[in-house]
Amino acid sequence: MSSITRLAIIGTLLFIGCNASVDLDRSEKQYALPDNSKNYTDLVERDPDELSQEELYNRALSLWNTPYRELRIPTSVGESHVIVAGPEDGEVVVLMHGLNASATMWYPNAAPLARHYRIYAVDDIIGGGKSQPSRDLESLDEVLDWYSELFDRLELEQVHLVGASRGGWVAIQMALNQPERIRSVALLSPAQTFSWIKPSFGLLENLRFSLDPERKKLRGALETMAANVDDISQLYIDQYYGKVREGTPSQFLLDMRPFDKKKLRSLQVPVLVLVGDQDIINDHKSLAKANRRLPDVETHVIEGAGHFVSFDGAEEVNAKLISFIAAHGGAAKK
Repeated sequence: MSSITRLAIIGTLLFIGCNASVDLDRSEKQYALPDNSKNYTDLVERDPDELSQEELYNRALSLWNTPYRELRIPTSVGESHVIVAGPEDGEVVVLMHGLNASATMWYPNAAPLARHYRIYAVDDIIGGGKSQPSRDLESLDEVLDWYSELFDRLELEQVHLVGASRGGWVAIQMALNQPERIRSVALLSPAQTFSWIKPSFGLLENLRFSLDPERKKLRGALETMAANVDDISQLYIDQYYGKVREGTPSQFLLDMRPFDKKKLRSLQVPVLVLVGDQDIINDHKSLAKANRRLPDVETHVIEGAGHFVSFDGAEEVNAKLISFIAAHGGAAKK
């Protein structure tokens, strides 16, 4: 990274840090953390290999180019961390991250969405973010119950879900369990949702990297997931690498099975499915199944994008998300 680029990043982050707050409604104020975002800019120039997981997270969070507030919400299975941004009276959009990721992954999408909607970027209780389980969870049902409890604590009665990869699978299951609460679901390259993930060279490369996460192998692993690795911020890549290097097991991955035809056909909420044309998880067959089995569905292929479609095709993804949510009861704030 050049000195000019560093100065540009730091200048931007200082501006964000001075404005990193949002108005909070009464249900959120009790959970809000002090606004310490200005301290996060101090981490930008630090050696990432010397930082803790939380410091790597905060370093990546400094990429959010919009005012935000961090919340810590107590639940029956542990403390939950959520980043909230956008107008207080905006339609609620909940962002659910994928495997080996956290709420920081939404940095290419947060500002455009927060201009129109009240966004809640959740750190999954079994994910790689700041949510901290107080005990071992024994099943995916407990994870789903935790999401419901979290929504109750935040008084989120009607929500639009946006799920990436594993988050997409969870979003569909939540819509099946609580159709009265979910207004729409947007899936960004959902994992194990319409079809089993097929073995491939790219998946093998990722498995090898997960078993032996050396930094020299990092780019090769990322290139199997993203079509434009150079467009992903190094601050986020460092956090992603730190999570993989930590070696936390991917809980309940084997319990995530493709949904059968009957379940998908019973889903009454509108669904948007976006996949990249270079995705190693989904392909045209996945979209064909989605179109056949979901009663109310819209599908699109994002050109020049891989599995990390929210990074590779951020501008197009953001536009389609805003349009889709607006079309289904989520009038965009001007």
